[in-house]
Amino acid sequence: MSATRLSAPSDLRADIRYRDDGKYTMYGISLQWQIGENAPDQGAWPPPADWNEGNAPYPHQYEVWLNNELRQTVFLHWSAWNWIQSNSHWVDLGDEEPQEQFQVKIRAKVGDQFTPFTNLVTIGSEQAYSRKWAARQPRRRAPRAAAMADPRHGTANDPRSRAGAAIRDEDPSRICVEARRVNTSTDWHEVVPGAARMLADYPWNDAQKYLEYRKFFGEGTLASAGNPAFRGLDLAPDDTLGDWPLTELDTSAPTQTFTYDYMAYHQGESWSHRWFITRADWVPSEHLSWHDLEPIPFLVEVHGAPREDESTSWEFASLPRRTGRAAIVSIWGGHGGPDTPNGENGGKTGEFFLSTCDVILR
Repeated sequence: MSATRLSAPSDLRADIRYRDDGKYTMYGISLQWQIGENAPDQGAWPPPADWNEGNAPYPHQYEVWLNNELRQTVFLHWSAWNWIQSNSHWVDLGDEEPQEQFQVKIRAKVGDQFTPFTNLVTIGSEQAYSRKWAARQPRRRAPRAAAMADPRHGTANDPRSRAGAAIRDEDPSRICVEARRVNTSTDWHEVVPGAARMLADYPWNDAQKYLEYRKFFGEGTLASAGNPAFRGLDLAPDDTLGDWPLTELDTSAPTQTFTYDYMAYHQGESWSHRWFITRADWVPSEHLSWHDLEPIPFLVEVHGAPREDESTSWEFASLPRRTGRAAIVSIWGGHGGPDTPNGENGGKTGEFFLSTCDVILR
């Protein structure tokens, strides 16, 4: 059997589920598929026959198509003991109950070619909302990462984030100057809710294995991650301040390439990048709130294992093809951050780092 044929996903299984942390309920599509000898019901032991300590010829890049439209590019990286992470994925649907019926299919990229699509799965809201999502457990847990004293954890570089432009690059535009004036932090690489809030209300939900970042954003405070130290990043364009520096993106291009500027890099089954874009009707002069974003991130990378290039660049095709002013928001986070009181929740709160990028789509 050829490597290309071996690496094509098949037997896709999908359903809509929910997960919650007691404050917000988030909905999503739970996906599992066959890849090589790794079946959707493989379980935690034994490993697939072709696993080879994580070196099986499984693809790392996938596309998720919903209702015959490309909605998300996914990059998966797994540890040597977590074959479950190599054939499953959660597609965020946001915090409002979706009423839509979805037809789901996926395909993988092997070398420079895409594999055939999997079978088409039709799912709808009538089947889903009594089903709580539970992570399939690997046989072993990832080792705890060593503590790092270096500054962390980066920002979007292309398209350039507000933190990168205003704080790091000291852009001379009026709105960036005003942002620097009202901010009380100069840590362009740490746009986070703040340790006190994370300690009081953990973003890491250990029982469900995910970060619940939604609860940290009030109206109009998305760009600052709800942290007053970065309130300058919440400024909205107006006649006095002008607009934020814009990155132009050609949506007619077959692919986009985004880059990220790290101060420190993390890995583990919970660490991921999720990139969202504003809805087509977003009005920049009305600030930026969670519900201004499309609920499905168009780009996701899961960092279950290290990469030589530390995943600082992604080439993908799932950016919506439309024109006009927009904002792109990247949420990068996972299990880590400040220590919890009394060692609760595995000793860590979880943390996430937010980038807001202002773009013009052509």
